[in-house]
Amino acid sequence: MRKLTFIIVFFISSSLFSQVEIDWLKLRDVYYKSEYAEDLYGYVQIPYYGEAVEPLDNKEVTITGYMLTLSPDEGVFVLSENPYADCFFCGFGGPESAIELRLKPGYDDFLMDELVVVTGILRLKRDDVSSGVYIMDNATAIKKED
Repeated sequence: MRKLTFIIVFFISSSLFSQVEIDWLKLRDVYYKSEYAEDLYGYVQIPYYGEAVEPLDNKEVTITGYMLTLSPDEGVFVLSENPYADCFFCGFGGPESAIELRLKPGYDDFLMDELVVVTGILRLKRDDVSSGVYIMDNATAIKKED
């Protein structure tokens, strides 16, 4: 009986704390509403997250995408659904097609547009409208094997 209890507890706890594999289609479940920001004296687009995305906030997730090495010396990396030439500010997709990465030390040696698998804590950005809508903290990235 103890053995069975241990097995059940093990599987329940591992499922609660394990990472979730996501894809870019799921991250599209976000819409924007124009709201007035007094501190900016104008209207801004505020993201609102749908049922597919909301439960991912502050969860460990894994996703595959293209590494954009925007300023590697300063630690500025972005994971994108598309290569740099096709990124959201070039016409394909929107802010939801990119994730600002905060990489752990030692995981920052990448080339532009390398296909990588990234694991980290996904945060939904609700207040800062100056950049994208997703951040991944404590992230690790590995080159995807063909």
